[in-house]
Amino acid sequence: MKSRTIRVEAQLQVGEEIDLGATGRSVGDQFVFSGKLMSAEGTEGHSVGRIGGFCVIDDLERNAGQCASTAVLAGGQITIQGEQAGIPAPSPVVNAITGGTGEFRKARGQVSQRVLTPATWRLTFEVSDVQSHQMGDARDPFEAPMPMPPSLPGK
Repeated sequence: MKSRTIRVEAQLQVGEEIDLGATGRSVGDQFVFSGKLMSAEGTEGHSVGRIGGFCVIDDLERNAGQCASTAVLAGGQITIQGEQAGIPAPSPVVNAITGGTGEFRKARGQVSQRVLTPATWRLTFEVSDVQSHQMGDARDPFEAPMPMPPSLPGK
């Protein structure tokens, strides 16, 4: 079993609050976000991937909700899930790594998140069960997968 720590800064390019149901903050409202992942190692940050996700408000008193996101890195994707308070600028939190693809296909562990500014978050991935990189297994993290044609019943 191989472990790996990945430190990045998420620079959000999209951060939209969606008001659903009752006007104003209410249960079910969402916060949708995406942006670049920049290396937090060394003195000069460079792009190492991207992140996207959403949170659904389920606790008005704490301004908290259930959040899910995906980090896309050169070796594959890492999925993250958990509760966050203080949406859209969450309090420091540790969420679960729920899986991944490529080098991270058996990933487990946790991600610590700390907000530096509303549009810049520091993320520290503590990943267990990282697989060895396989030649021909890697994809460009910015390459969009080819869409699959829809399967139509009875065709």
